[in-house]
Amino acid sequence: MSSSAERAARQVLLITVILVGIGVVMVYGSSSAMAGTRFEDSGFFLQRQILRAGLGLVIMFALSRVPVRLWRSLARPLLLFGVSLLVLVLIFGEGRGAQRWLPFRLPALTTLTFQPSEFIKLVLVLYLADVLSRKEGEMADWKGGLVPRLVIVGLVLVLIVLQPDLGTSLAIGAVSLIMLWLGGASTVHLAGACGFGGVLALASVLSSPYQMQRILTFIGEPDPQGAGFQVSQALIALGSGGLFGVGLGNSMQKHYLPESHTDFVFAFTGEELGLFGTISVIALFIALGVHGYRIATQAATYHGFLLASGITVMVGTYALLNVGVATGLMPTTGLPLPFISYGGSSLLWNLSGIGILAAVARERGDERSETRGLARDLAWDRRRVGDSPGAVSGWIPPSASALNR
Repeated sequence: MSSSAERAARQVLLITVILVGIGVVMVYGSSSAMAGTRFEDSGFFLQRQILRAGLGLVIMFALSRVPVRLWRSLARPLLLFGVSLLVLVLIFGEGRGAQRWLPFRLPALTTLTFQPSEFIKLVLVLYLADVLSRKEGEMADWKGGLVPRLVIVGLVLVLIVLQPDLGTSLAIGAVSLIMLWLGGASTVHLAGACGFGGVLALASVLSSPYQMQRILTFIGEPDPQGAGFQVSQALIALGSGGLFGVGLGNSMQKHYLPESHTDFVFAFTGEELGLFGTISVIALFIALGVHGYRIATQAATYHGFLLASGITVMVGTYALLNVGVATGLMPTTGLPLPFISYGGSSLLWNLSGIGILAAVARERGDERSETRGLARDLAWDRRRVGDSPGAVSGWIPPSASALNR
């Protein structure tokens, strides 16, 4: 592992730990009043978040040591398992107005819930990284390369929409399209797929009153006492924070802002820590994205490049959408802020993804023969890039570049 890649891996892990720490503090502050009223224990959500964060961090550091090639052999079985869970949640799922969580009732334990859509978002990245690295050179072909991948992605998205969970479906769809583009799919073909997906998303909105109300509230009247109550309270929280916030524990909006510890934790952060706090959180996500990009471009193999790119885009997309909703720039989607929002499934699988990202940076030179073959066979030169509009211009595995000198 190069010193640059080693530094990037350490920095990614450190940034993630900082974000998780911020999340624990914000979850406690935003949920203490509600937990005290509902459960007579102000630390109810804090205790659970600490346990989940501890477990997730252990898994993250463990996965950072797992060889990346293992995920190639597990990608398809994990995808099949994930799709099966999405089917099961439509039959046995629970939730408030939706079927998004699978309950597990264990003896002598309280009921545990698991959100399959959070699992499948990472699994789909693993699958696409594997299949795109195997099928490189074929992705520019509409029928033989792109359509089979779109069918798999489409199946996953439809199962999530049926829960219903349009926001998660759109987020996963965006990540998948970016990975397909990085894998060499034609921009024109992907634009056509986006258009078709947009029609289906519109159909979902028109058939769902609550989704339609969210869109109408976003593009029309804010309706602060009705459908726009959450966003209105979030903007009040952000505005009340000023430059440095009202201080930890001094928030007033935690008594009024719904889901302040989950979907709108960013707004609560703005109230207690002010503009300084929100900019710091955004800066940490940007830094995470920059180091993820470095890991991807310095990956030892093409598969590692796609895997690191997909995980980086996944975390970045969810963070962007959550911040956009909290600031009123996007319609309400119900997506958590990675590493910070309360929730076990989201935290666990995002931390797992970061562990795999660090593992890509730790890939060593024992795959030099494979890398040499990739550099020769993929021929990432200008002529090749010109033949494949969706290809990544100029990427050559670093070790292969050295060997070819």
